[in-house]
Amino acid sequence: FPSHDSHGLIQGPRAQRWLRRLEARTLDAAHWVVAPTQLSLEQLARDLALPSIPHHWHAIPHARPELSVPSRDDARQQLQWDKGAFYVLGVGRIVPLKRFDLLVTACAALAARYPQLRLCILGEGHRDHLYAQASAAGFADRLFCLSTEDVSPYLAAADLYISTSATESFGLANLEALVAGTASLCTAVGGVPEVVGAGAQLIHGEQTVLQQAIEGFLQQPTHLAYWQQCAKQHAQQWPDKQQIGAAYAALYQTVAANHSTTT
Repeated sequence: FPSHDSHGLIQGPRAQRWLRRLEARTLDAAHWVVAPTQLSLEQLARDLALPSIPHHWHAIPHARPELSVPSRDDARQQLQWDKGAFYVLGVGRIVPLKRFDLLVTACAALAARYPQLRLCILGEGHRDHLYAQASAAGFADRLFCLSTEDVSPYLAAADLYISTSATESFGLANLEALVAGTASLCTAVGGVPEVVGAGAQLIHGEQTVLQQAIEGFLQQPTHLAYWQQCAKQHAQQWPDKQQIGAAYAALYQTVAANHSTTT
């Protein structure tokens, strides 16, 4: 059966098999392989039908993002967002694997009971199908899709960040949301649980589950405040660029030393 890659491109079974063989040979010949999460290494080993993770594969995460985050009031004023509305934010390329259609469906289903609900999606890609979906559900006037080079004011202004991805090796946008102190709700896929830890609420990616989770945030301000605090605490413990740089330096030194002893 055809499959989508991380960019939303369709691959047939022959192309998949050829790419897997090429990937396996390339990784086997490398002196080291680095992935941003241990979970992504485990998934890669399974995809390549390996019995275990090879010794030259290593997990080194991305460093904590450095964001200049304004206050919520300043951010809403800058973006001209309604102070009394409840804004849900999604971030990422608009491709099938991000499942923004699921997010639109869930928010639209709640719109009648929660007229203050708004949805903003930041990302490059074709948006017409999302607007058509929202229009059919009577939600078009509360959906905003746009592109930006600076997510900081949007993360500061949003009440709730949501990732509905079907898969992620890391999910940098999720970590950015935690750094901004935004209450976050993420599908527990790929490397996401390893990255967000206890800093975000994790769910399965079914529409009913997603709707119930969003409604919990809409109904309980204390729930929102709790996950905001969890996000901040988790982000503070995440390694910065100096620590990640040191981890790479240690890896390179170890590989160089091992190589010199075998030559």
